[in-house]
Amino acid sequence: MQKVGTIKGSEEKRTDQWETLEQSANEAGWIPQQSYEAQVSNFQICPLDQKAIKKEKEVWDRYLSVKDHQRLMYHELFRYEFYEGLFRKGFWGNIEDAIRKIALPETSRIVIFSAGTGRDLLKVGLAAGIWKSTAPALIRGTYKEINPKYFQLVNSCARIMVTEHEPHVYAALEALVDQLIRDGVPDERMVSVRKWDFRYKSPLVTESQDLVVFALVGNYAKITEQPFILQEVSRCLKKGGYLVASTMLPDLNFSKARVGLKKLMIILSSPLWWPIFNKALPWQVQWGKMAGEMNKTGYWENVPAERWMEFLKPAGMKPVKIYPAPSSLLPVEVLVARKE
Repeated sequence: MQKVGTIKGSEEKRTDQWETLEQSANEAGWIPQQSYEAQVSNFQICPLDQKAIKKEKEVWDRYLSVKDHQRLMYHELFRYEFYEGLFRKGFWGNIEDAIRKIALPETSRIVIFSAGTGRDLLKVGLAAGIWKSTAPALIRGTYKEINPKYFQLVNSCARIMVTEHEPHVYAALEALVDQLIRDGVPDERMVSVRKWDFRYKSPLVTESQDLVVFALVGNYAKITEQPFILQEVSRCLKKGGYLVASTMLPDLNFSKARVGLKKLMIILSSPLWWPIFNKALPWQVQWGKMAGEMNKTGYWENVPAERWMEFLKPAGMKPVKIYPAPSSLLPVEVLVARKE
């Protein structure tokens, strides 16, 4: 039987090729995009399930392409102070709290795997002291503060890579980074946006990063894939570097969305979209149905941070802290681990 967390054969045969690719990287540990995209198909990190991949693409394309007045509905979810103030432990969540407590070097190298709307990039940069906010006191700590016009560069020595795979969100993320660069928040050397499919090696040199942020990504994989993905994420960390990862608890079971009353409960316990209820209702009902199908067939599985820590141990990771879920309506734990 194949041991969970190892790939039988293949990786040993490809080591020299990957090391050659790594040698082309820049000082931040970023492998050139053109070289990476041309060769990444040779470096899968877990066995591929084509049925799962096809279904996932259908789910994400249908969910993330929906627009409201030319804005992605997905982005609209994050614009409301209601969500920030009541359901995410205030403006600063556990991920940002954890980053603030890590002593990062001035020349810090940070990768945010799957940056979603770009909020993660902006808030991680604030928490890490790469830039500061100049927002008026009246809107400090509200969603209105997350606006590039209030950001000033503090540490030009830091480097951040953000990744995304879904085309609609990737395009929006690129647009945000371009705007930040035009506004002088970072310069073009500081931030890179890359496409990354978590079933393949990431475009980063081994042991090159000081901090890896892995926010609600690993849950969208089969349980048999999660050890491979977490160990690949850890590969990028320097010795002494930190992983800050969030995971949904099994309490959030999408398969419940397939059943009458439980479907209604899933909808009512999704506070993100209450301010745009009439627009988001049919969209979220469809999401619940699609996600439930994924969950029921075993393609996605939510697991506690403690179990993720077990998956990480073979990569030399040691636990630092687990932040508990802020509420039953948002059952997300945050794991902090350090590479020994």
